[in-house]
Amino acid sequence: MRKLLLTSSTLVAAASISSYALADVSVTGGFEWRYTSTSSGIAATDGDSMGTDNTVTIKFTNKTDSGLTLTGVYDMDADSAGSDMDESYLQIGGGFGTVRLGLKDSINESFGIGEHDLIDEDLSGAPSSSSIVTTAGESGSTDANKLSYITPSMGGFQAGYSIMDSGTATQSTDQTAMGASYTMPINGGSVNIRYNKANSDGVASAETESSNYGAKLVMGAASVIVAHGESTIGVGGDQGDNRSADGISISYNLGGGVKISASTMEATDDADKTAAGQAEKYTANIAEVSYTVAPGLSAKVTYLDYDYKRGNELLTAVDDSGSKTQLTISASF
Repeated sequence: MRKLLLTSSTLVAAASISSYALADVSVTGGFEWRYTSTSSGIAATDGDSMGTDNTVTIKFTNKTDSGLTLTGVYDMDADSAGSDMDESYLQIGGGFGTVRLGLKDSINESFGIGEHDLIDEDLSGAPSSSSIVTTAGESGSTDANKLSYITPSMGGFQAGYSIMDSGTATQSTDQTAMGASYTMPINGGSVNIRYNKANSDGVASAETESSNYGAKLVMGAASVIVAHGESTIGVGGDQGDNRSADGISISYNLGGGVKISASTMEATDDADKTAAGQAEKYTANIAEVSYTVAPGLSAKVTYLDYDYKRGNELLTAVDDSGSKTQLTISASF
């Protein structure tokens, strides 16, 4: 009799636990292959190359009796032989808004806007050793551990705030970020206005401040984005940076799975000027055609024309101008 009671109690407890832990689980993947042909004045980057960008995301979702929506997300880089984690966080949503806990983008990423948002493939021709920005969008966002809050949408207005604490490390990298957006309908479309700002601590007086704002207009099959971004870095091992960028882009859905897009952007760093007054400068013009072959499968051809002036940047960066043409095949599951 005692054995029967124990067995019954175990079954009841297991059923009770499973009822609390019951969640919807989804596993999704994004797989991308690309072939890039680069024409550059730098021998190390001139030529052709292939690459991949593959990810796997596991998401758990559960709704409590009190009305809270709990979401756990684990996002990993599937290209690596190891298990490189991109994001891992818990999200709690309700009438009060949304709270995010864990490894997730800074809030300025959630409220950022740039001309590149209408281009599927972000191509850049700036040397890896340069410090110039390559879009007019937000900057300074990281996937480090943080606490974030986003308000519910109130008449088209929404705002958010995030805090990243580096802990007791001597060289602090704490960060605070905020953002806001307002969306309003217009005849046959909508306008979305966004603003964000971030402040990151640094060493050797290298505190970083960045801000970004812009607007997106959607009218039927056409979309237009106009954006501006600024960022400053205090004097550290280099001269510091005082960067600003302006960009504009447009895309149009032709129907039948075909979309065309184009963008132009110019960025300058006035802190890296030569004695003759030449600042570090990067300009980029992009054109793209994308085609949805079938649901979950797309092909894109992206063309970039760029020009980079080193100014007084580190000697490891050199002037360059050229172009890139990239074929991308993407699949989502």
